[in-house]
Amino acid sequence: MKTVELTIYKFEELNDKAKDRAREWYRNGHEFFWCDESIDSIKTFCNHFGVRLTNWSIGAHSPYSYDVDYPNSIFRGLKLKDVDRNAMPTGYCLDCALWFTFYDTFKATGCASKAFEAALDQAFKDWRADMESQLEDEYVDEHLTANDYDFTEDGTIF
Repeated sequence: MKTVELTIYKFEELNDKAKDRAREWYRNGHEFFWCDESIDSIKTFCNHFGVRLTNWSIGAHSPYSYDVDYPNSIFRGLKLKDVDRNAMPTGYCLDCALWFTFYDTFKATGCASKAFEAALDQAFKDWRADMESQLEDEYVDEHLTANDYDFTEDGTIF
């Protein structure tokens, strides 16, 4: 039988190289927060207009894509006065990007379908930016500290 003594460190106690290793561990196993809320906000926006979001792909630091299914006539007859710029149907912050962009683009162009596409594009950009921010050192450092992880001297999770 052997007895091994091991010193355990909190993230803020690690040297810079060990912190980098801890960050790498976190990023490799990280699941992005707020993804369910983001897609729910986008689907709710689409459903409001009778549009179906059929496919989407998104990731940090990568192109996003999405497909929607709706007839060309779906926005025919829609008037700006029928749109609530301040709508927050899901209560999630991405609602603002969708509805503000839709309203402002519709007002500027008079074209609801162009406004709809602009709103979706803005929402996916904002969602991707949120994912990217969750990988930044400051965010990761705060998360590792707040969750009180323990590490070995080289930054390996204990």
